[in-house]
Amino acid sequence: MECAPHCSVPLNTPRLSHDEATQLSSVFKALAHPTRVQLMNLLLGSRFAVCAYDLQVAMGMPQSTISHHLKLLVGSGLVHRQQRGIWAYFSINTDAMRALGLVINLDDAAPQPLSPAALRDPAVEQPDEAL
Repeated sequence: MECAPHCSVPLNTPRLSHDEATQLSSVFKALAHPTRVQLMNLLLGSRFAVCAYDLQVAMGMPQSTISHHLKLLVGSGLVHRQQRGIWAYFSINTDAMRALGLVINLDDAAPQPLSPAALRDPAVEQPDEAL
């Protein structure tokens, strides 16, 4: 990654308003738990809405735990919930995922892979590509 020659590098105008950034932070908060990330992964891999029971079986966790995490994902807007009789079915909110993808647009960036140690310790520097 190349560094700027001096500190006063002009930045682009932020594309997010404060309200949009606040809403987006709640989405990131909803994704800030491994179980919710795994649930999103399962839902993203399905072409159809998935029954809560099937998610519970796939995750090998108690129903109350799965329900808690699904409630947070639904509350964030990332997941849709549909009641069918006594069963609740869940699916990805594709509009929310598309909007999230627009905000996290890495097409123009060249992200460097981080080691697990660097992810835990922000003080760890990654080697420059040029070295």
